[in-house]
Amino acid sequence: MAVQLVNALVLGGIYVLFALGLSLTWGTLNILNLAHGAVFMFSAFACYLITERWHLAFPLLVVIAMLVGGAMSLLLDVVVFRAIRSRVQDEAKAELAMLIASLGAATIPLSIAQRMTSDQPFSLAEGSFKTRIFRIGAVPLTNDGLAIFILAIVLVVGLAVWVRKSRNGRALRALAADPETCGLMGINPRALTAFTLFFAGATAGLGGILLMAHLGSITPMTGETLLLKAFACVILGGVGSVWGTLAGAYVLAFSEVIMTVTTSGTYTDAISFAIIIAILLIRPQGLFSRAKVDRV
Repeated sequence: MAVQLVNALVLGGIYVLFALGLSLTWGTLNILNLAHGAVFMFSAFACYLITERWHLAFPLLVVIAMLVGGAMSLLLDVVVFRAIRSRVQDEAKAELAMLIASLGAATIPLSIAQRMTSDQPFSLAEGSFKTRIFRIGAVPLTNDGLAIFILAIVLVVGLAVWVRKSRNGRALRALAADPETCGLMGINPRALTAFTLFFAGATAGLGGILLMAHLGSITPMTGETLLLKAFACVILGGVGSVWGTLAGAYVLAFSEVIMTVTTSGTYTDAISFAIIIAILLIRPQGLFSRAKVDRV
């Protein structure tokens, strides 16, 4: 039972690292970035290419993965999202256009990875990361699993405090509430949007390389597979809620682990999502979302 608890904690940590950036950009910028899965995958893929030529320490590879993920998201904003926002005045149409554009942009890194790997799993070169197993009582833990769980919790707590307490965090919440007024009050929406997307991409890159280290290898389609799970976490917890993303991720992770242990595993996804639907029927806005108030 303790081993399954550890599995659920690690799986939930992966979901948090993946979904946190998606929730932040969707909840504050109204950008549903469907290229997030491709960023997750390609950050790890970049590290795979690097280790094929050079031997680098794993902490440096983590930094590279985060920089690659952040740069990809920032490039998407500069090349695609800004152009759409400047040309499409209707907010709803702009959101739809950015969603479709991000879906198209995701095919580029995905196609590159599929072509270079022949759509086969890829991993870090031997010696780039060493898995170490240690025990707490009778419970076996790995260094990568522990890192995933700790970093997920640290990121959630740090981001929640930053959004609530810092000047830029308050500016980001104001941007989510009223972008036009923010511009009149001296807030630079373009710079804040770029920072938010860079952070979202960096967390995706962090999750990508940690998952590759944890599993041993991933495939070019890994990010797309996790995208549906990330949507479930974000919607369950409440779009834009940092604590909600954490709660949604662990509700999904524990549901999946329990279903895998108690059944054959065939219906794990179906039953897990049925539980999520049941929760949303009771609380449609998500576990941590608050009602919005329009002031006139």
